[in-house]
Formats: sequence, C-alpha cells, structure tokens
Amino acid sequence: MRQTWLDVAKGVGIVLVVLAHVLTHSKWQWAPWVYFTISLFFMPFFFVISGYLFTVSDRQVLLVKRIRGLLIPYVAFLGLVIMGMLLADVLHGETPAPWQFRHLMTDAVLGGRYLTRELGVFWFVTCLFATQLLYNEVALHTNGPTDPVTLSFVAGSVVLAYVIQAFWSDIRSPLALSNVPLAIGAFWFGHLLREEKLGAIAICLAALAVFGISIAGASAGLDFTFTMKNTKFGPPILGLLLSLAISGTMLGLIRRVVHGAADVLAPVAELGKASLVIMFVHQFVHFTLRESGLTSDIPLIVLSIGLPYLLYRLLKSSAVLSPWFLGQGSLSLSIDRMRRTLASRAR
Repeated sequence: MRQTWLDVAKGVGIVLVVLAHVLTHSKWQWAPWVYFTISLFFMPFFFVISGYLFTVSDRQVLLVKRIRGLLIPYVAFLGLVIMGMLLADVLHGETPAPWQFRHLMTDAVLGGRYLTRELGVFWFVTCLFATQLLYNEVALHTNGPTDPVTLSFVAGSVVLAYVIQAFWSDIRSPLALSNVPLAIGAFWFGHLLREEKLGAIAICLAALAVFGISIAGASAGLDFTFTMKNTKFGPPILGLLLSLAISGTMLGLIRRVVHGAADVLAPVAELGKASLVIMFVHQFVHFTLRESGLTSDIPLIVLSIGLPYLLYRLLKSSAVLSPWFLGQGSLSLSIDRMRRTLASRAR
C-alpha cells in the first residue's frame, strides 16, 4: 500500500531541490545561506527515502524492475531534454556546431559529472540504480541492516567515499559511480529506519548529539560544504552523519504532521508522486526561462515545479508514453499501439 507520508516527504524534498537550484543563481542576499542549509542534506534525503522503501528482492526481478522504473525513463528524459536544449538554441539563433553536438552526445553517454546545467541532475538516477542493485546483493546474504556483514559493508563504503573525497575529489566517473559509496550509507540508514531497529528516543538523542558536535565543529572552522555530485561530503563521517540526522528528523516530523493533516498536504503528496519528472525537467525549465529574461526567484521556483508537474500529468494520462517516461504500464502495449498508429498513417 502506498504511504502518503512518504509521498509528502518526496514532495518536500523535490521542492527543496528546485529551491536550491534556483537560489544558486539568485541575487537575493540570503540565497547563499538558504542554499547552504538545504545542500547539507537535500540529495542524501532522497537516498534515505529510497532505502526506507527497500525490500530484499531476487536480483533478476529487481534488475528488470529498476531498468523499467529508472533507466528507461532516464534515457527517455535525457533524449527529451537534449532535444529541448537544441530547439531552444535554434530559437535563439544559435545553431550548435557539429563538434558541440558530438560533445553533448558524448557527455550524455558518460553521464554523472559530465552532465551539467539542464542535465546536471541526471546523475542521481544512475547512482540510485547502482546503489539499489549493490545493496540488494549484500542484503540477499545477510539478515537486515544491523547484520555484522551489512554493517561492515556500509562502514567500508562510507570510508571509501571519504577516501575518494580526500584523494580523487575531481574524479568524473561514468554514470556517477564514484558517488555510490556515500549513497550506500544514506540508503542503509533509510533501511534501518524502515526496520525500526532503533527506537524513536534513541534516534532523537543521536540526532541531537550530531547537531551539537556539528555546531561545535563549525564554530571551530570545519567546512560542512556538502555537494554530493561533486564529491564534497563535509568533514569525514561527520558530514554524512549531519545529513542523515537532518533527513531522519525531517522524515519523523513529516510522518507525524501527515498523520493529522493528510488532506491538507495532499498537493505536496502529488508533487512527491511527480518528483522524478520534476527532478529530470526542472533545470531545463529554470535555465530556459532565466535565459529568456525571467530572473525573479518566486516565479522561477513556481514554474520550475509547476510545468514539470503538468508534464507528469500529461505523461500519466498516456498509455503510450507512460511506460517510457514514468515506468508505469505495459511497454509491449505501448509498442503495439505505436505500431498500429504508424501503420494507419502509412495507409
């Protein structure tokens, strides 16, 4: 059964993503501080939610499910946004040179940090895909998130993440695979919350301790800059712990608030259902509007959320497009309908 509070959590998360990306280019005096605060946790937050939704699956079943639910929409939206970018260039009288087109296609194949601006957020999906498959492989041979083997695997992954930060921070791995070790830590935390291995009081006390240590560390000059895509994870271990403490606190608050106000928060839950579409498309909307002369933050934020949501509704209503862009419905039925349409037009 779909849990409304998790949709609300994803809705809150995607609004924060859009807010952070718009404020990155804002002239508002408080924008850097708001962006910094959001950046401490906004991407790990989605990995935590994914971990909360995780259940151990047969590797073949999970692979097929994730290809349909993540990789096919990834390729479909990648192609759609690239076509939109090229069309926008043509409308602005800037026809891309052949070498620019080849460079764009090469970056699209490599993914990860090779993708920037309108395509910059696509790294998340390939990283999530690899994280889920790898974590599931370990989970198949262990007994839950507190199993010693699982704990050793997660600890080793997090240490590896900070080794990468220390020695290869400029690494541009294909498909954002260098981000997987840290994502494993956030994903595991979500799984731990789902299994309720820790009581609410223990989680609250741990979060308060992390907040206190982090404040002390920041006062002492520690750099808490957290940009997951760019391999900046804050102070070793503490940066991730702070991100998880904020994410866990937010999930707890959202769950309690939704329990008594589900109807009021239904629009936020709707955004949560559309979160992947908004994730894929919002930067294209943002940059296209900004380059067309719209620079006011609030309209940019509203449109960067609203237009992708309308696209989500359109795709959801189409039995032909939904399997390709949303991972919902039958691919074979979609292909069959496209064949029939092409055949009827050819007559």
